[in-house]
Formats: sequence, structure tokens, C-alpha cells
Amino acid sequence: MAYIANTAIEPKVSNGAYNGLQNIAGKFGSFSDSTFTPDVCPAGFMCVPHSLLPLEGYAGRVNGNSWYMVKATDGASVEGKTGDHTGIYVANTYDVQRIVSANGEAIYNLGLNTLGLPIPADERGDFSELIIGEMWKFGVGNFASAPTVGQYVEIANGLFGASSATAPESGVYGQVMRAEAFNEGASYFGDGYVVKICRAVA
Repeated sequence: MAYIANTAIEPKVSNGAYNGLQNIAGKFGSFSDSTFTPDVCPAGFMCVPHSLLPLEGYAGRVNGNSWYMVKATDGASVEGKTGDHTGIYVANTYDVQRIVSANGEAIYNLGLNTLGLPIPADERGDFSELIIGEMWKFGVGNFASAPTVGQYVEIANGLFGASSATAPESGVYGQVMRAEAFNEGASYFGDGYVVKICRAVA
């Protein structure tokens, strides 16, 4: 995959209801017939599971916890998922490091300097499912063109497409809630947009 500049992902504080269940491990790439070709996966790139990875050291068996991931082509491809689940995952390179203060209280360092790092080709990484109603902050590189706040963006080729004033009539899509920079203290790491995950109701 060609390098995509300014991709990034950060979960917003509204997330949490499914955190114990929505994360899976996987290797990103593409398939030609049954041959998998690994590729670099940008931060926040949208993917869907293709098939389970083989279980290393055991011929003919699969690993039930790790998947081959391929790019999500459009939001309509996951219609029929139950509840709030979409079946679409983002490459989650967001690194939260736990720091304990001198008085023993837990403090979390958001680790924003790790945003934008891709998952290297042929390496297992973390992929987080997009849940209806959750909000994520994406880098400007995760959009085919700069979005318009208040409008809607559909999923195409692993990225969000052009803005539209009307919500799509089918599939999973995003609503651009606001522009918000990636920063930590005085450090600035790039521009981003907070996107709420939605699904069209037939």
C-alpha cells in the first residue's frame, strides 16, 4: 500500500461499553485466491476480518484469536450485524501507558506521540471494532478529502469518503462532529476530526 500521510486514531472518552470484547489481533494485507500478501496498515485504516490465522506450530489448525484483515470497501457490506456491532475494525495504534503518581493514584498518559504509527507488514496488531454510537478522532489522512463538520462520510477503500449533507440510506457511516487537534500539553501532533459511528435504519 502506498504511504498515507497524517493517518491517526484516538478513542474518545465516550467509548467503553464494549472495550472488553471489541478488540482483536490480526495481520493486514490482501488476498489473491487463497494467497495472502501482507502489507503495512495505516493508523485508523478500516478493515474487515477475512479468515482466521493458522495456529503456529500446529498444522491444519487455526488460531481463534487472530485474523487476516483486509480493507473495508464500503459500509453497506456489513448490514445484518446484530445490535451495535458493525463488523468493521480500525487499526488501533493508540498507546495508553499507565503511570502511577507518588501518592499511589493511577494516572494515564495518553501517549499521543505514538499516533500515526502504522502496523508494519506481516506483524500482528490491534484492531478495534467500530460500535454504533461510539466516537473516534481520526487524522486528516483517514479522509479521502478534508471533511465538513456536521456532514456525513461513507466508508470506501479503508478511508472515509467525501462529505455529504445527507446521511447515507444504507450501511455504516460516520458523522463529523467537530475538528479537534491531536495534542498533549504544548505538543501538537496534527489535525483531526471527531467522528460518530452511525448505521442507516431501513
